[in-house]
Amino acid sequence: MKRLFITLLAVPALFAAASCTKTDSIGGEQDSKGEVGTTLKGDFAGASNIDVSVTKLDDGVSTVGGTFTMTDERYMKIIKQLPDQFSVDGNKVTIKNIKYKATDEGVENLSGIYDGVLVKYKAKVGDTYSNGGKVTHVSSDNDFKWGSMKIKVEVQNTNKKLDGVKKVTYWGNHRFGIVAVETEFEDGTSDYATISIR
Repeated sequence: MKRLFITLLAVPALFAAASCTKTDSIGGEQDSKGEVGTTLKGDFAGASNIDVSVTKLDDGVSTVGGTFTMTDERYMKIIKQLPDQFSVDGNKVTIKNIKYKATDEGVENLSGIYDGVLVKYKAKVGDTYSNGGKVTHVSSDNDFKWGSMKIKVEVQNTNKKLDGVKKVTYWGNHRFGIVAVETEFEDGTSDYATISIR
């Protein structure tokens, strides 16, 4: 089964830039990254015992279920602000309601007030999404080091909305979906995770 990262934890505050092209959602054909049985993995600080996968695919919408352990207080602060998506018992986190769409056009989060496009593969620098995400870089060649490979990426920055988060940056690739994410916290620290698909 494939493994991918789909922004389970770092969904930040988003802002709008009215002067740029806005895109509300993605279309396209169903991508295998949204199929039932796809496992979701990310190397966030403090995350362990990750048992998370797509449990349902209904009309293009993938539903995620599972549990993980979280010991990093910065991320736990974020999780506790999202009671519709997560329940917490000590350090154990259970996913209650996370949905997304994965197509050949990109990846879109469909979970609560943080819904919107995360990656749109044919984006242009300066594009913004209705949730406030802004595209800041699009590769013209394979310039992003990802494991032993170099790949093309789209880079999207989003600003704070959740308490404790300053900014989140996503790197996306047309073949692999979201490949990296960096969360910048209000305390001046950050966590960078490169995502692998095996």
